[in-house]
Amino acid sequence: MGIAALSLLAASCKPIELGLYKVFDHGPNVSERIGSLRDDVPAPQNVMRSGRFSFVVTSDVHFGNAGKSYARDDEAFYRKVQELKDSMEFPPSFVVCLGDVVEKGDDRSEWADYRDWCDRLERMLENKVYTTTGNHDLYNDGWDYFEDYTYPGTGFFRFAVAGFSFYFLDSGSGSLGSSQYDKFQKALKGDGRPKIICTHYPVYGTAQFFQNYYTLQNTEEADTLITLCAKNNVRLYLAGHMHEQHENNLGSFTELVMPCYAVYHKFAVVTVDVASATVDWEFVAY
Repeated sequence: MGIAALSLLAASCKPIELGLYKVFDHGPNVSERIGSLRDDVPAPQNVMRSGRFSFVVTSDVHFGNAGKSYARDDEAFYRKVQELKDSMEFPPSFVVCLGDVVEKGDDRSEWADYRDWCDRLERMLENKVYTTTGNHDLYNDGWDYFEDYTYPGTGFFRFAVAGFSFYFLDSGSGSLGSSQYDKFQKALKGDGRPKIICTHYPVYGTAQFFQNYYTLQNTEEADTLITLCAKNNVRLYLAGHMHEQHENNLGSFTELVMPCYAVYHKFAVVTVDVASATVDWEFVAY
């Protein structure tokens, strides 16, 4: 069975559960991984300055990939984050990482390298690095390592800071799964705050040829998710996975797809204006 046939199969399956990447060995499926929505995760501290705050967004860090295109420069990244902390009017106060933090999933040294990377940033900004699940993180039964080496150890959680809600979704298998989707929908509808969604797979991505292979694999799921976000005060949807930078206007909110940290040496700084409940962003090279 070819890639196109697999994509078609994944896009047409009901109930929404596995996604394309469950065809490979990813260990427990998404509904087995996520359990309930973790809503006891402490929010970042001391984020506000004159009614605004900002945070760093990265994706596809890929510790363990030594390919020619993955010429990582973590020291330059640390220097740039420190420079922004020292110079910005509203400096970044925490970091969001959108998955694919390692390459092979089952190599403990890759996870230890990622943990060291997080520790360095956490000391610098005095807040946690919040991580959600990518497909590479699940390769070779990598889920147990994800639980041990990332914060808060699950891909499905939320916290509220300065009147905004942040939701992190586990899309590492190419789908949210019906159980996670239902729990997310219920939480979203009961939360009147403006919202920022953080996940690995884009919901829209781009209409370029073959690029939809890199979005959520069930088109019905993606369509209903866009509608759900539009109706429930979502202001920004952050994703990675495609390795390319995209900005998609989806009506009442924007989907921002991150470039690959390990290839393009770029990340985003998102700034939130609390009074107006608006968000803005800029991409930063290092």
